[in-house]
Amino acid sequence: MLSPLIKIQRHLLVGTPHHRYAQISANKINNSLVNGQTQRTHTHTVSTQKEIDHHAKLSANWWDLNGPMQSLHKLNELRVPFIRDGITSRGNVDPKLINTTKVLKDQAILEVGCGGGILTEALARLNANVTGVDLGEDVIITAREHLEIHSPDLKNNVTYKIEPIEVHAKTKLNHYDAVVCSEVLEHIDDKAGFLTHCVNTLKPGGSIFITTMNKTIPLWIGGILLAENVFGIAPKNTHHWNKLASPLDVQRILSALGCQTVLTNGFTYNVCRRRWKWINSNVMCYALQAIKIE
Repeated sequence: MLSPLIKIQRHLLVGTPHHRYAQISANKINNSLVNGQTQRTHTHTVSTQKEIDHHAKLSANWWDLNGPMQSLHKLNELRVPFIRDGITSRGNVDPKLINTTKVLKDQAILEVGCGGGILTEALARLNANVTGVDLGEDVIITAREHLEIHSPDLKNNVTYKIEPIEVHAKTKLNHYDAVVCSEVLEHIDDKAGFLTHCVNTLKPGGSIFITTMNKTIPLWIGGILLAENVFGIAPKNTHHWNKLASPLDVQRILSALGCQTVLTNGFTYNVCRRRWKWINSNVMCYALQAIKIE
């Protein structure tokens, strides 16, 4: 029974052409005049534009708790404590605030690929100062509207920008206490280039947090084929095998960038309960924390 799966996995790992686009790290930036003022516009690769367009179609229902982004809302139950505890474990927060809703006070956090702001707002509710950047205009508009209408109390803690990470990194070198890339890496072609810019924005001693899918046959079957086409956990064509990366691959990139991985946890989605849970394996999805060495 295992033989066919092994053959399939070998074909997927070895026989599938590997197309690397100079994606986010090689976006071209042009200047254009609009109403007499210079506007910065970004042109993207075909692969990147497809990702932007796909998520733009979901923007109207981004904050629907029972809509297409339901699993992302549910994921906050795991990823918010993971990020919170990872930051506090570094001893950079006021000890008096650890068991309060202000635990991340004065922590500057960058969320790369923030989408409509589901995680951004959750971190801001812990009193962090969060900057969310994304390539998609539609999702940022959704994020700003939700902040304005439904979470005005967080307006002083949240900033949204339609901006590629490499552009943002130019003015924010060694700036953030933490960088978050949650459910983003599986949409990136040039992971090394992308993570390079993310790490550049991080202060020495700061943490980068990543949650993403592993590149395994169980994930491909359960997390993509069944999840998108049978159970409707994620919209169809959201994830693609050739863009997935193993924890080891990500750790190697981060190590080359001067970051030490300190924690890796596996997690998966319970379809019946519609909830995420931690598991003792990285076979499906994983959450990773790495520290930028001083």
